[in-house]
Amino acid sequence: MSEFNVNSKFTLLERAKRSTDGMTILPILDVMDQRGVPDLLMDVPFFPGNQGLRHRVIRTVSRPASTRRNFYQGVGSTITTTQVIMEDIVLFEQRSEIDEAHLDTVVNPKEVRRQEDEGHIAGLMEDVANAIFNDTKVDGSEFFDGFARRVSGLSYPGHGTETYPYTWDNGGTGSDLSSIYVVEYGPNACFGLYPGATTRLGPFGITVRDHGKERITQTNPADVTKIYYAWVSQFLMYAGLGCADDRKFARVANIETSGTSSTFNEDILIRLLNHGRFNIGATRMYMNPFVKSDIDIRAKDKANVNWSSTEVFGKPVTTFLGIPVRVLDETILAADEDAIT
Repeated sequence: MSEFNVNSKFTLLERAKRSTDGMTILPILDVMDQRGVPDLLMDVPFFPGNQGLRHRVIRTVSRPASTRRNFYQGVGSTITTTQVIMEDIVLFEQRSEIDEAHLDTVVNPKEVRRQEDEGHIAGLMEDVANAIFNDTKVDGSEFFDGFARRVSGLSYPGHGTETYPYTWDNGGTGSDLSSIYVVEYGPNACFGLYPGATTRLGPFGITVRDHGKERITQTNPADVTKIYYAWVSQFLMYAGLGCADDRKFARVANIETSGTSSTFNEDILIRLLNHGRFNIGATRMYMNPFVKSDIDIRAKDKANVNWSSTEVFGKPVTTFLGIPVRVLDETILAADEDAIT
């Protein structure tokens, strides 16, 4: 039987569970990690925003039309029209506070802080990965539009709406649906963002700051007159999502994750790839384990030549028509989506 214990505050009971002699904190096995997060963050190239905490993309809306003229007839002036897209960059932050009395009474205090640091770093990475797919921009600067928000309504050739970016319909209508995302990465496609201005953060990535011992006001129960001292670590990561070309990412929505009807249909995926503008070498395909299972069942047919395998960063990965398939946790790509119309 699996056991999961989640505490909002570190208690003596939690301390006892982590030690056999009351003094030595034992290694902790992390079984709460979300699948595929490191792979996703290795896939995404990150570039500095060209306006500090924002990134400005200028892209064409139309091209000038030619004039067919006879001799001695003039030609009117023409111009290429453009539009401006602004992409936001968000600060993700966590803070660890470990009571000094807790560390004073163990024989391996550095191990205690290391375990907490690793947990916070992993959580920060998972939050960024989740935002890349599921964030929705609201008032303020704490959110950006993830992939799901950008492809939130059906639109594809032959549908009532045919504007980019495309969201293709797999036909499911229940509440146990999921999606496949196809994304090309690069400066003229999709990319991650971090602040472009010179900062104290150093190179892109997670910044960890050891603030040493700080005075902490009691919060549980709250009492501003009571204080204690704790060893504090701060974890920061700036991240945003830019999509310069709407032809470089797409979604297959309404995939049933149970039953036998409207399950994964590779014919729709073929149409998606042919109607997009994907550079296969820079493209990835993302799905959850439910959809990947249907794919593996389909791929075991030896007559199916669409599926094969390749190596990505030294690991064997399933491919569809040369595009590597990445599996992400159901907490990122849900298996209970509502139907998209």
